[in-house]
Amino acid sequence: MLSVFPELFNYSQVAPFILRISLAIVLTRFGYLAIFKTITRHEKTIGIIQWLAAIFLFLGLFTQIAAFLAIATVFNVKPKISKLMIVSVALSLMLLGPGLFSIDLPL
Repeated sequence: MLSVFPELFNYSQVAPFILRISLAIVLTRFGYLAIFKTITRHEKTIGIIQWLAAIFLFLGLFTQIAAFLAIATVFNVKPKISKLMIVSVALSLMLLGPGLFSIDLPL
């Protein structure tokens, strides 16, 4: 395969790691807002699910399931941010895998 910078292929597992950690940080914030800043039980449940997904993403455990939970719960988020970006990051994690420093083993 002809490439301009073939040395960069050595770091191909770093990108999913960075995406996984950044999505975990975003979900932690949304979970905090949903749990502590809302009144309804439904939003608190969504916040707990987001926190669990963030913990799993941070550890790299059950990454595909956690990314699916992120997609399922992001549409209930109240802050006006780009939900498409979160969905695209979660979909890429579902397809690429967890990356470096994860507990998941690729099959």
